[in-house]
Amino acid sequence: MKEDSTVVGFYEDILIQGKLIRAKIDTGASTSSISAVLANSLETGPVVKRTKVVNSHGSAVRPVIKLDVEIAGKKITSSFNIAIRQHLRYPILIGKNILRKGFIVDPKKRLKKSKENTIKNTKELNNSI
Repeated sequence: MKEDSTVVGFYEDILIQGKLIRAKIDTGASTSSISAVLANSLETGPVVKRTKVVNSHGSAVRPVIKLDVEIAGKKITSSFNIAIRQHLRYPILIGKNILRKGFIVDPKKRLKKSKENTIKNTKELNNSI
């Protein structure tokens, strides 16, 4: 393991624009994704491009934004495609575009007790808006 690598588990509480939000870490996803509801509530920056996304449901063209995030104490800026994630458990998915920036996934790593204000799932996100 590289000394500058940051170890994450399958789920991490990440910081975006002052909000703590539980994210799913997905080594199979090429690009990170954020819920359209969350992106709208954060009033994120402009769409920087559109990208074609292929998944088990087919393909779609999604808008992409840049966000500053903090994951396991490491601050980075990266691209997120905006998706409809209301039917999914987590409003944010962290993909390989971020994981390649010095993260190692350890499936044994468990989250410590979350802070009280952490949005832990999509249902809590919808209730907080």
